[in-house]
Amino acid sequence: MNIAMTGGTGFLGQHLTGVLTRQGHHVYILSRNARETEQKNITYVQWLTEGAAPEQELPHIDVWVNLAGKSIFGRWTEKTKQHILSSRINATREVQRLIDKQKEKPKTMIQASAVGIYGTSLEKTFTEDSATSDEDFLSHTAHLWEKEGQKIEAMGIRTVYARFGVMLGEKGALPLIVLPYKLLAGGTTGTGRQWLSWIHVEDAAQLILYAIENTGISGPMNVTAPNPVEMKQFGKTIARVKHRPHWLPVPEFFLSKALGEMSLLIVKGQRALPKKAMISGFRFTYSDLEFALSQLITVRKTV
Repeated sequence: MNIAMTGGTGFLGQHLTGVLTRQGHHVYILSRNARETEQKNITYVQWLTEGAAPEQELPHIDVWVNLAGKSIFGRWTEKTKQHILSSRINATREVQRLIDKQKEKPKTMIQASAVGIYGTSLEKTFTEDSATSDEDFLSHTAHLWEKEGQKIEAMGIRTVYARFGVMLGEKGALPLIVLPYKLLAGGTTGTGRQWLSWIHVEDAAQLILYAIENTGISGPMNVTAPNPVEMKQFGKTIARVKHRPHWLPVPEFFLSKALGEMSLLIVKGQRALPKKAMISGFRFTYSDLEFALSQLITVRKTV
């Protein structure tokens, strides 16, 4: 299949590109910094820059995967929040425009979202059947992001809203979380009771491939491991895998002062389960947190 991908040069996008090309699919990566490549089954296409006309370069596309958006890591100023939101909305609108230009529409659209759309809770468990929220910046952003995706779905295209949890890999949140343990200063973050709905990046990529290939999957799909954990357990597991102490608590007020509004990523959370993936028969390679962290920390030695 011909698969167009936005955000293909990012953390997840690179893993997903590898998964797709190994299956024999041709991936067209839309990027502001398009470049020549000798890699088999990968073509870079310029987009969202002056003079770019990707509609003239793309062949018929069977599947679109929209992962584009500014990273949420960093202190959230009002300007940064606006960029986080607008980058997602504008990219999705451009995908809609490109699909509209194609004579033959794609069969499938994978639209990125986040489990943050459910809001935060210490007690509730969220599945794809749960009501969404609009209580904070993350839920508001995910809500508007999916709303733009619904305009593509309205074209009669099977659309999957991939609601990502915290992705564990060589980039992203994990190196930041592991750093205090490297410095022998790891410990419980906030109350430690807040839930972390995590997923290994390789499982995330495989689950997207699974959603592409299984036409019975549509609508929201939680891209999380089946065993979310509380932050206290997450920290203790890192300490065990790295053979480091877990002893120095990080108070919530300190994180709020240091990170501002972005601290809600760490001091609040939600227990999200991948009900749709489990019912449909997807098999997670990394359903156990300690196994996932051992693979990432011990074998790769990247964090």
